[in-house]
Amino acid sequence: MYFEERKNKGGKLFYVAAERYVDPLTGKKKRASVVYHKNTARARRQAERELIDKIDEIISKKQGFFKGSSMTTFLDLKTSWFEVWQTTVKIQTVKREKLVINRLSDLIADDILLENITPLLIQNCLNEYREKYQSTHSTMQHIKCTLNKIFDYGVLHNAIPFSPSKVVKLNATVEEKRAKKQRLEKKFLDEHEVRAFLSELKMRRNQNYYDLALFLIGTGCRIGEASALTASDIDFDNHLVTIDKSLQAHDLKIDEFYLDTTKTDAGERVEQLPEFVIQALKRVIERNKQLDEHMDNFPSQAFRKFDFLFRTEYGAPITSHSFREILGRVNKVLKKDCKEKYGFEWTKNAIPHSFRHIHISVLRNDPTVPLKEVQARVGHVQEATTNGYTHLMSASQQKSVEAISRFIDKVEVNESKIC
Repeated sequence: MYFEERKNKGGKLFYVAAERYVDPLTGKKKRASVVYHKNTARARRQAERELIDKIDEIISKKQGFFKGSSMTTFLDLKTSWFEVWQTTVKIQTVKREKLVINRLSDLIADDILLENITPLLIQNCLNEYREKYQSTHSTMQHIKCTLNKIFDYGVLHNAIPFSPSKVVKLNATVEEKRAKKQRLEKKFLDEHEVRAFLSELKMRRNQNYYDLALFLIGTGCRIGEASALTASDIDFDNHLVTIDKSLQAHDLKIDEFYLDTTKTDAGERVEQLPEFVIQALKRVIERNKQLDEHMDNFPSQAFRKFDFLFRTEYGAPITSHSFREILGRVNKVLKKDCKEKYGFEWTKNAIPHSFRHIHISVLRNDPTVPLKEVQARVGHVQEATTNGYTHLMSASQQKSVEAISRFIDKVEVNESKIC
């Protein structure tokens, strides 16, 4: 360390304490300094302390770019990752992940040193956990996915040299693969099953459920996106719907529902609507006017006033939960009476997501509809690509509209009979 005497432009003396240090990023020598104004032993000692602290801070900050924070145990790594990760995702995602993180404590002890966590240890822990709790392959995949994220974070921050979970493989049994395929097949309906299901759904007291199903088939929207729609999101003149939000209702009371962004950035989009969807929306709006008048004339604590398009008979928005309940009742009726009424056994279990699958399947099975057009309608594109579609609407989705309209014509939906 050395000291210099200098003058400012006004001729006043000041003093500089300087020292050279090695830049940890480049290995080159650099100079750091601090200024003090009294040429006394006390002032020099204070300047020395400040200069040492300054150099330590510079080196520590630069080392942080490649050395990362100090993490030695699995708990250190898990906690640090979660604190950062939870700020990047939705609240519901955090709640779901907390359940998995609690399971990780049974899987890998918090006090295990990171240096002792190997791929073999991960594999054995996963096997033991699966046997102990008889966990499904899907559950184990979710756990491993979380482990991958945690260990990737550790690699990034130099806490570990590589991710020990990346090389671990989870293999589903033949029975699990078959069961998964059967579960998926039960959710998805073909043409004659759609016809039977819509016919039964049309008989429900609240016709909004039927029109919601038509909307989902015609747009491929997620149920949360449809639940969040208001009349202002519909451009009837140009047959367009703007999808830029989603209703969050899971595990919440009605008064706690809130609007969130779409599931992904790619989910924000503008879709062209087929005529049968336009007619369904007009029927919904007319019913809502009648419901609003009824609530004004016959007030009750059971009623809720919302601006959402798809509402229950009490005015609350139709959510995934309430829609799933209605679909469950229809599934039950069809399981009992489908053979007699429609000539085939009902083996399916229609859920809200079934209608999104119908939309995508119809378009993908039509050779005239380009893949990018399907992706634009359902939000299955990367952010950069989505930006090219969002708020940009022309006749580019006409083939999709024509294809889904042909499908509805095939299942013989007679809109004129719906009130």
